[in-house]
Amino acid sequence: MTERPSRVRCMPPHEVDSHAAALASHEAELVARLQQALAELPVAERTAVVAAIGYAGGSVGAAMELGLEVADADAVTRNGLQLLRGALSDLDAHGEPLR
Repeated sequence: MTERPSRVRCMPPHEVDSHAAALASHEAELVARLQQALAELPVAERTAVVAAIGYAGGSVGAAMELGLEVADADAVTRNGLQLLRGALSDLDAHGEPLR
């Protein structure tokens, strides 16, 4: 006997809408927390993290933004990431509160 693929099942619109709203509100809360944590970083760390991670420039991008050597910019970026991790330490990897 071969396995049949699962068939498509219709869902009521209210189920789809409520799922999307719950997901969107969860993501919105996570984005708000991240923005707050970024705002509280020292200027150099915030600039380094945004350039290196946000704009995918890596340590070179952070160095260019900060006017530092790459090794120094890398250290500032790592420090900024540690500060962000600390600010968001009450969340798991998916943004859910730790229990």
